[in-house]
Amino acid sequence: MAIDGDSQFHAARANANQAQYWWVNHKQTYKAELEGGYIWSPMENQGGARNQTYLNLKLVSPGDIIVSYAGAEIRAIGVAKVLYQEKPKPEAFGRNGQNWSESGWLVPVEWTVLSKPVSPKQNLADIVDYLPSKHSPLQRNGNGNQGCYLASISSKLGSIVLGLAADSDNAVVDRIKELEDQLKDDLTEHGIQENKSLSLTEREQLIRARVGQGAFRLHVKLIERSCRLTGVSDDRFLVASHIKPWKDCENAERLDGNNGLLLSPHVDKLFDRGWISFSDEGKVLIARNCPRELIAAWRVDEKLNVGEFSAQQRVYLSYHRDVVFQG
Repeated sequence: MAIDGDSQFHAARANANQAQYWWVNHKQTYKAELEGGYIWSPMENQGGARNQTYLNLKLVSPGDIIVSYAGAEIRAIGVAKVLYQEKPKPEAFGRNGQNWSESGWLVPVEWTVLSKPVSPKQNLADIVDYLPSKHSPLQRNGNGNQGCYLASISSKLGSIVLGLAADSDNAVVDRIKELEDQLKDDLTEHGIQENKSLSLTEREQLIRARVGQGAFRLHVKLIERSCRLTGVSDDRFLVASHIKPWKDCENAERLDGNNGLLLSPHVDKLFDRGWISFSDEGKVLIARNCPRELIAAWRVDEKLNVGEFSAQQRVYLSYHRDVVFQG
């Protein structure tokens, strides 16, 4: 049977900081699975026997990273969204997999397609020693293993693959991190919803604070009057942004106005992803790997001083510089 929603979230919370790496050999189902946002396998192979690389779908947890391999190339990186579900064979497969059983397991995945695919064979020297001894997605010569669908790979091999992917598309790792953070936010929000020690009003305030609304926004506006970078003061065009990320906060911190800034939307994006930060004295800090053409296009003046921050704000800014800022 399918896994119920509460079980998914409880399992995810237990594994939130233990993301696993997986490698999927799509073969002829690549297009359907990428466009549909999932991986799917039959419960049994053609001969009616259980296949461990099919059973592996039942072991995938929300937040796990999945390497997509098709046509001898790594073409995408995905993040699992929830636990597996029992689902019939997708209609999008068409005649592909016509000999598979109609019942199977499906894991929803948020895919990020690489702008330039990576060839494992051309990078075989970097990865061959880290291939699994059993159920390897690749043969030792670098060719794909046709008998393997979803393989568990080590964090070392996963890190190497992400490094190769980043070399070909430097935005992919940041996008994966963003997806993982969104999932952690979702898990945290679910925990708040299920926390019966909080009143309904408290739960609503904490959840609305995630998107910069409600009590948190009102508290921030008592301290901050405008976006410190752009000078925009019209409340309709400003985001109440947490300095210490919402997912990392204690409940009191989630509503603390000192833990917030009013920012123009593009500044909020830069600050939230750690591309920029601020010193206690108001100096604008720009990450070394932040695209300079973006800074120029969005008119971020790194010579600007945005004004000093209060002692309470500095506590949160210290966390932002140490944990969120990309340095």
